[in-house]
Amino acid sequence: MQKQVIRDKQSLAQVEEQQQVLKPLLQAEVRLLRMSQQEFEQDVRVQLDTNPALEEDDSDTADVAASEGDGLLDDNSGGLEAGEKSEYSKEDYDNERINDYSPDDIPTYYDPDRTRERVIADQTSFYESLKEQAASCNLTPKQERIMDYLIGSLDEDGFLRKSLRVLCDEMEIYDGVEATLQEVDEVVKILQTFEPVGVGAKDLQESLIIQLNNIDAANPVRDKAIEILTRGFDDYKNKRYNKLCDRFKIDRETLDRVYSLVRHLNPRPGGSMATADNVALPVSPDFIVEEMDGGFNITLSHGHIPKVKVSSVYTDFVSSGSGATAIEQETVRRQVSEARLYVAAVRQRQRTMLETMRTIVHLQPDYFREGDRSLLRPMTQKDVADIIHRDPSTVSGVVSNKYAETPFGLVPLASLFTQSFVNQQGEEVMREAVRIKMRELIDNEDSAHPITDDELAEQLGIARRTVAKYRKQMHIPVARLRR
Repeated sequence: MQKQVIRDKQSLAQVEEQQQVLKPLLQAEVRLLRMSQQEFEQDVRVQLDTNPALEEDDSDTADVAASEGDGLLDDNSGGLEAGEKSEYSKEDYDNERINDYSPDDIPTYYDPDRTRERVIADQTSFYESLKEQAASCNLTPKQERIMDYLIGSLDEDGFLRKSLRVLCDEMEIYDGVEATLQEVDEVVKILQTFEPVGVGAKDLQESLIIQLNNIDAANPVRDKAIEILTRGFDDYKNKRYNKLCDRFKIDRETLDRVYSLVRHLNPRPGGSMATADNVALPVSPDFIVEEMDGGFNITLSHGHIPKVKVSSVYTDFVSSGSGATAIEQETVRRQVSEARLYVAAVRQRQRTMLETMRTIVHLQPDYFREGDRSLLRPMTQKDVADIIHRDPSTVSGVVSNKYAETPFGLVPLASLFTQSFVNQQGEEVMREAVRIKMRELIDNEDSAHPITDDELAEQLGIARRTVAKYRKQMHIPVARLRR
């Protein structure tokens, strides 16, 4: 019995040790996943400049593209095999092969003509994206008008800085909508569930708290971070460390972890998306998707991002420690540890991105063959997350500001996620497919006898009210005005 207790304690200690190692790795990977390719390249170069234990890998194998067949996805394969999990292991962080930056199972691609930065038109503005999300909510006609006004009242950071009372007064004066404080507050809460997470908050404090509430509850400092930002935000932003430790009964190490967690949040949820319509944006493809042999070849495009590895000179120094003071040894050990963590996070970023992209293509094969958006199937970030056994927030990070080079052009991944509803025949229908079909019917109508909303509803198998809603969103006038 005593031996069993000892074994149980040893097992628990090993689990705790592994968790302590993996939590920093998970946080580092999540931070890197949310970066665009340009931001990721800049981050890699900053790390190379600031950590001497991290160096560029100039070996011949660094730039070898994946061999033919790597990354091939046939019609019957998904992101992961059944029962397989995408989990971290301690070896991902601490092993002798930590410098395997581009392992064989991560096909990468480099072709200056295919991976170069190019300028494209922004397809969906910040405000349009929010309106599309609002359209997928089951709002009443009055709530739709309130939501439309709230979205139009957001500032460039994505915050709703006006009070509920001011919003009520403005809506009544400028939009003819009489709404109570409670009615507006209810719609504000719905707005705050939209992406990007943190949008619709009244200020930075509330936005950060909303984002924290969307983080996995298993995070060891999430709840403490929420408590500190809720009751001690002034002390937090002014970095009154001692006062925060005393007030919230925590040590400095825990407080540092809180600051590290909050630093990875988005202080301007509308900033990355708040672009005017048709603004030209420079982007580089993150993935190359090619149809071949009845399936798809999917590779990561690393562009001009430097390959990195942990310096063997520094690791040898840590091993020997000869001729160095205790302070020097500790400094080098810390630098090597940070370099190992960074290389592991980069490698895990590659794996997660490729798994996610393979799953997206697996769920949308018809679209990636034809490039016709009407062929998109209903798909949410949770659908992808369930297949790759990760949190939806991880998938959100992968698709945010990421692009795929396809035979029919450059495609923003975020545009592939679609909402659906059940029509009057009980069938699941994609909203965008309905709008495309509606546009087609109206474009081909007899100008002398335009098709009415009732006729559209009958042909599309949806409610007349839904037809009217979509028609307004598409800025199409009623039938009598289309003669």
